Amino acid sequence: MSRDPDLGTYAKGPQLVQPPALQAELMALTIGGIEDRRARLKRKVLNDLIFVKGGTFMMGDFGPSWSPEQLYFSSGVDNKPAHKVTLTSYSLSRYKTTYAEFDVFTDATGRPRAAATWWNGVNRHPVVPAGLYWQHAKDYCTWLARETGVPFDLSTEAQWEYAARSGGQNFIWATDNGHLDVGRNAPSYEQTRLLGPVTRVNPSVQRTSLHPVGMFPPNPLGFYDMSSNGWEWMQDWYDASYYQVSPERDPKGPASGTLRVERGYAEGDYPSGGVLNRFSRDPLTTRRDIGTGIIGPGVAATHTVRCAVNLARPIAGVK
Repeated sequence: MSRDPDLGTYAKGPQLVQPPALQAELMALTIGGIEDRRARLKRKVLNDLIFVKGGTFMMGDFGPSWSPEQLYFSSGVDNKPAHKVTLTSYSLSRYKTTYAEFDVFTDATGRPRAAATWWNGVNRHPVVPAGLYWQHAKDYCTWLARETGVPFDLSTEAQWEYAARSGGQNFIWATDNGHLDVGRNAPSYEQTRLLGPVTRVNPSVQRTSLHPVGMFPPNPLGFYDMSSNGWEWMQDWYDASYYQVSPERDPKGPASGTLRVERGYAEGDYPSGGVLNRFSRDPLTTRRDIGTGIIGPGVAATHTVRCAVNLARPIAGVK
């Protein structure tokens, strides 16, 4: 057990480190000329893809048909009813996109770097998930498509849930065993406050709740951090009643809207329902500035992205 004297609390669970090879690969994206960095990023994103064989599953809160008590697993109303969905095969990144990766995109295209402005930037580190607005997430994935010639894009929420549930199995959590063993296969609240790699600029301010990718066991398909470490932007517009009218084959969400769907979760105080929960977000995560009262783009630090590839065959990595 280790103790952070500023937090005054003990971390629960084993002491964890990011796999050295993964950390070295990410840090290599931060050095050298832009063409070398682009080549390294291309190699990494293709090698990180996991092929997900399509199939049919019951998307949404399947509690009444599965739990012994015949009760729902979540209190939300927008993830009901459970409904049959059939997906074409696709691929999805095993990790959320980190700042190291996203910085290659912004540096290569002349855009300002994404900056997690929360707490004077202490969220920003190359090995943690990049905090993004929806359009930035979309632009990154479609830029990868142009760079690689492979059809990268944001995932749909149906693709995300199917992968999180390891091929649509009746899992509530995207962990190695489908259960939540806090401290072992998912971060405890204490761990989320201790694992951030950034030194705080003010001892009274806690670290970011986001930690380096790949530190906890993946789910059986090999995907990391789908139950925690940042909400993930989906392609879909949000409609609370969409599940009532969703088509069975490859649903892509409503044709229009004002909010986008996010899936996953950012913190270590897990809500009931796990990966069955849906979240609706303004694409700019608009907030009112507490100092000026002006409404504008808010904190994007915990709004992340994991790109998909809409191709019904495996993608060969670049060695």
